[in-house]
Amino acid sequence: MKRQMIYIAVMAGAVFAPCASGAAARIDLTDEMKDSIVFLETSAHGYDLSEPWKNRGLSRNWACGCAVGAYEVLTTAENVVNLAFAKALRYGQNEFVGAELLVVDYRSNLCLIRLDPNQLSKPLKPLTFVAEYPKGAELDSYWLSADSRLFNGRGHLDRASVEMTRTSHGQRLRYVIANTSQRTGKGEVYCAGESPIGIACWSSRDKEAGLIPTETINGFLEAVRKGDYKGFGEVGFAISELLDPAMRSFLKMPASLGGGTYVADVYNLGTGSDVLKKGDVILRIDGHGLDPHGRFEHDKYGWLSFDHLITGKAVEESVLFDIWREGRKEKIRANVKNFKASEMLVPFHEFDRQPEYVVTAGFVLQKLTREYMKEFGDDLAGEAPSHLYHYYRDLAFKPTDERRDVVILSYVLPAPINLGYTGLGQIVVSKFNGMKIRSVADILEAQKLNPQSKYDVVEFELNSPSIVISREQLPAANQFVSSNYGIEKLSNVHP
Repeated sequence: MKRQMIYIAVMAGAVFAPCASGAAARIDLTDEMKDSIVFLETSAHGYDLSEPWKNRGLSRNWACGCAVGAYEVLTTAENVVNLAFAKALRYGQNEFVGAELLVVDYRSNLCLIRLDPNQLSKPLKPLTFVAEYPKGAELDSYWLSADSRLFNGRGHLDRASVEMTRTSHGQRLRYVIANTSQRTGKGEVYCAGESPIGIACWSSRDKEAGLIPTETINGFLEAVRKGDYKGFGEVGFAISELLDPAMRSFLKMPASLGGGTYVADVYNLGTGSDVLKKGDVILRIDGHGLDPHGRFEHDKYGWLSFDHLITGKAVEESVLFDIWREGRKEKIRANVKNFKASEMLVPFHEFDRQPEYVVTAGFVLQKLTREYMKEFGDDLAGEAPSHLYHYYRDLAFKPTDERRDVVILSYVLPAPINLGYTGLGQIVVSKFNGMKIRSVADILEAQKLNPQSKYDVVEFELNSPSIVISREQLPAANQFVSSNYGIEKLSNVHP
């Protein structure tokens, strides 16, 4: 994993928020948090997806980190997306401290960094996260400000939920905090009494905040410390509600089977993708009965989506499905698997690396990703081109040996060699010099084909017109495009 340098500055002085009158039962941990919480300031660059050869300007952000070891700090993964530089403040020491980025898991939205022990005046005080769920209880949140003042806020633990994270397509367990006194979502530590129970990962204008709970945090830390971190499970199928009596009758399900949820699609990636079939009905997962909506009743949290039974498990564990298939009950066991976003046919994100592209004769060919589609607007279904949205909606989790990426001609940079083609754009590449295009890297290979031919020929889907590129004119055209449009590197392909 690529390592990046992080610097932690430490300054003295603190202002503490007073406890509310009449709240004698509450415990103020402000003093105890002084050696456990740091302020992180990060800088990120990212890339311009419409011009993938360009970096975006540096943006600055801040986050809260908390000690989970003498020299280890935990924060949310979204705080280090496309990280270029970071520094932080620790209470009580007025100097910079170096650190290494150890592990980033965008699926769990957690990140671990390590401070240089030789630069700290004393070790940090690790927090011990406790797996408590005091529903309805008042919680306290703690964070350090940029001027090294320690603050706290309040909220009430409202519910547990399984929801999509902001850094991944997968759904994970979260606590939802209501009536927060301050907006939190940057890794602030929430405590129930003396016990830390999670770190904040989102907030809303409705005075709600989401927490990554202890269950997820401790699982992440335990897996990291074992070495060779592999992360947690991803679901390899999609479900739909099974409420229609006619559908249940069609599936030959007896009336005694009142629950169960329908497998509407099976992916090529993730847990269950190798054992489940479209049309199966999942009755139980690891002994937990599913209702027709795909929910199960958790002993602690109440009703949750089935996703938690998979995404809460470490890779290489196993999961047992009780299913209804072709008129009878079966039990099937699957290994818990996950996958990188880059393995998706249409990746959910491509954090921390430059997008893949090839520019030839002014034609900009690049990999289709969800982030690229969001350039059209956040409402992908309504604003992105419908034929591109189809790949994201229906095929994102179905890469094959014949197609690992969706490569598109995004637009044409006008040049003498491409006159008449400049109106083309947002079309999917099918073949290049007769070679079926499976990935961006294939374009570089296809350019070497048919050496006797005077032309490169690019074909597209949906009966879009083919383009013909003169090989004799191509070197001069590429030089023209590079010089006039400021493109230093005409291709970027990941190994």
